[in-house]
Amino acid sequence: MASLALALTIGIGSATTAEAAGKCTTALKSYGHVQKGSKGKSAKAAECLLKSAGYKRIKTNGKFSAAEVKAVKKFQGKVKLKKTGHVNRATWVALLARGSKPTLRYGDESKSVKRLQSALTASGRKVPATGYFGPITRDAVKSVQRSQGWKASGKATSGVWRALQAGAAVKIKTSKPKKKKKSSSSSSGSKGAVALAYARKQVGDRYSYGGDGPSSWDCSGLTQAAWRKAGIKLPHSAGGQFRKGKKIKKSDLKKGDLVFFYSGISHVGIYAGNGKVLHASRPGKPVGYIKMSYMPYQGARRY
Repeated sequence: MASLALALTIGIGSATTAEAAGKCTTALKSYGHVQKGSKGKSAKAAECLLKSAGYKRIKTNGKFSAAEVKAVKKFQGKVKLKKTGHVNRATWVALLARGSKPTLRYGDESKSVKRLQSALTASGRKVPATGYFGPITRDAVKSVQRSQGWKASGKATSGVWRALQAGAAVKIKTSKPKKKKKSSSSSSGSKGAVALAYARKQVGDRYSYGGDGPSSWDCSGLTQAAWRKAGIKLPHSAGGQFRKGKKIKKSDLKKGDLVFFYSGISHVGIYAGNGKVLHASRPGKPVGYIKMSYMPYQGARRY
């Protein structure tokens, strides 16, 4: 797949030699607040987006000027945002999402997916701009849909695009409600419960080598997705997951802990209680439960 920082090249008819030297990169890992006097990657990305939006007098030199502040205000007025002249989060989302509204779904790969991913990142939902519509993109789209009170299908419809293009998707809080502070052990147990609950919803799905959802999985793809649902990022390999987290004794296992099997750590499942794990085992066998005693135990981890 492409790298996280993908360039969206915009034709600049009368650009100076200095301006034409580099491509306009608008797919950033994060988008900083841009105002008059701002310099750097975020400032240049904002300039590139404004020029692409039809504001021809913009100079893409990474130095945000009074003329560019004026263009921002015009754009904000056009999409019915407050005319601050600052490229804030809502303005970033509207600029990045601007354009067509194609329906995108899991498995799609295109420039429109990159555009969607950049807008989602600017909205506060971190999504690598790979151009591939995978599980991270799907979950971020679901977050937008929930923020608007819609059914969370995970499909980027014209409604999702309209919300992004209006900057509306950042107006609803997407963070979890505040809870009383818990001890580290109870917090870990809560995350494990979230991970196990997600994995249980996949019971019956088919096995596929390298599968990471939404309806087919391999062992580490399933556990990776389950713990991502709990807010923990893990690699897509049993060995890589074994090297993360806290080592847990077999006698101290809690629901949601990951349990590893076979010499060389070649298989992983998620502990479901009563001496069983839920796992994606092999081709031809759907996601389901198995007694731990049926496989050679190698260790367990909690995240």
